[in-house]
Amino acid sequence: MTQRKLYFHRLRMYTLTPNSEGSEQKYFDISKEKEILKDILNSIESDPKFMEFVYKKQSIAIEFITGVDGYLKNSSGIICGKLSHPKDKHAYQLRTKGTPDEEEIAVKQDQIFEARSYFLIDTNSMVIAYLNETSAPRITALGEWISIATNRSEEMATTFGNVTGIATKDMVNNLKKAAYLGTIRYVMEIPKELAAEYTGLSEKDYKKLKNQKTIKIEAQLVANKRGVSTLDDEDDTGTFFKNILKNQLIKRIWVKMKAKKTDHVREVQLVNNPLSYSIDFDFNAIAATDYDETISKRIQSEYEQHID
Repeated sequence: MTQRKLYFHRLRMYTLTPNSEGSEQKYFDISKEKEILKDILNSIESDPKFMEFVYKKQSIAIEFITGVDGYLKNSSGIICGKLSHPKDKHAYQLRTKGTPDEEEIAVKQDQIFEARSYFLIDTNSMVIAYLNETSAPRITALGEWISIATNRSEEMATTFGNVTGIATKDMVNNLKKAAYLGTIRYVMEIPKELAAEYTGLSEKDYKKLKNQKTIKIEAQLVANKRGVSTLDDEDDTGTFFKNILKNQLIKRIWVKMKAKKTDHVREVQLVNNPLSYSIDFDFNAIAATDYDETISKRIQSEYEQHID
């Protein structure tokens, strides 16, 4: 089994309107965004819907796998697709397991060796679920796709897209109800004029330092035993984390937790925690001919289970 993270984002579309300072972004409502997305998909003649574009000097391919026909017909539903971009095949090899025997990855003429990852768009809310692969394109490329695709039409040429992360602003209530809380770590930023003992240096050595802005220290409150929660009372948990948030020296806080006993341990941020969900995949059990559809269905299934 291989674990992958599903991250959640919001696809936004906007236009630029002039003001006294030059221009500002005017975001569309969802009904307008759905209309623009439908116009873009209708303008792509290939079957399946496929388009190549450039994002941050990198060639990107977008391909839609499922849900497009239903969306074009009913203006609702979930669309699944994938993003891919070229990788240098010379950085990879095929090796026989247990031996040093290797061979180059064969690529035919006009073929591209690519890294890929999968996404869905819930067209009812314009929420995106993205299966994170470190070597694949970033999901923010989807916003650039909107901008480039609309630029092909005179009617939509002033429409732009971007992708923003969805986060839980305050995790205290989630942590209070968690089945397990593990190691807590946080970063402290201490003004340079405060006592030198924070650094572990002598006063003499500390004064030798020049051009210091702040002292940045990361602390970890490490759990002693695996599976034993560091806090087990709901009220104590709430008070503890609220007090940490009040400490002006502490800037970022992470906590390892399980919402349910059956969940994987995951590390969350106490403020503005990116929404994500871990999924186990047995990639070797997926037939090559069904790969895209199988991954897309699994992402959609997980999304629908956790949509609330």
